[in-house]
Amino acid sequence: MPVELALTPDNRWSAGVPEVAAAAAAAGFTAVGLSADQVETAGPEVLSEAGIRCHDVLALMVSRNEERTLDSARRLAEAAAVVGARWVLTVPMTPPSPAAGALLARCADVLAEAGARPAIEFSPLGVVTSIAAARELAAAAGPDRAGVMIDTWHFSRGDSTWEQLETIPLEEIAYLQFNDAPAPVSEDGFDETMNRRLWPGEGTFELERFATTLLDRGWTGTVSVEVLNAELARLPVAQFASAAYASTARYWR
Repeated sequence: MPVELALTPDNRWSAGVPEVAAAAAAAGFTAVGLSADQVETAGPEVLSEAGIRCHDVLALMVSRNEERTLDSARRLAEAAAVVGARWVLTVPMTPPSPAAGALLARCADVLAEAGARPAIEFSPLGVVTSIAAARELAAAAGPDRAGVMIDTWHFSRGDSTWEQLETIPLEEIAYLQFNDAPAPVSEDGFDETMNRRLWPGEGTFELERFATTLLDRGWTGTVSVEVLNAELARLPVAQFASAAYASTARYWR
């Protein structure tokens, strides 16, 4: 398989990191995403025992409050260093501006000391809504100091275009979050994204085109399955991980 498959947990799961790591590894995943709290609670031994790694630590909110943002960056850097994560998921909370770019650059400095970089998440529900806008913000951090995280829900429901996916330099992609969704039933975007995602292939997204676009260009990064769904979150973690892997792997062979 030309890509690495990872699992992004749902924070509604009651399972602890040992159970999540073991379930993910048994399903076939080689990496998981973790919050700073989970890293602090579990430590790296749990991952090594399961034979799995952490690809990203969640999540840095870059707000107007510089002190709070930098404090968060320091904590996340410590967590990333503990588990060897290359990326810290980074969510812009203020519209792009010179000040926002400068603060992101300072956060990148902090994360770099731990061997990690910001993975900037764009979203139609946020202030950075497309691949193009996320690339501009990443550039403000400096060359090779930040990447763009592309989530198929945000790509499909937001302002990104296929041309943007076809032309983003592959080295600017941090990793992907892969999921599907049915047609919306309301205008409540938050409810739609947090509670109604589906296994890849069970919804309306053009996932075959999405995967082929990147594979044909030679992309070989990390694809993390993030299926946020209020009903599926009640499944046993092992069952969830198995279904997540099976529904995703066929797109990336």
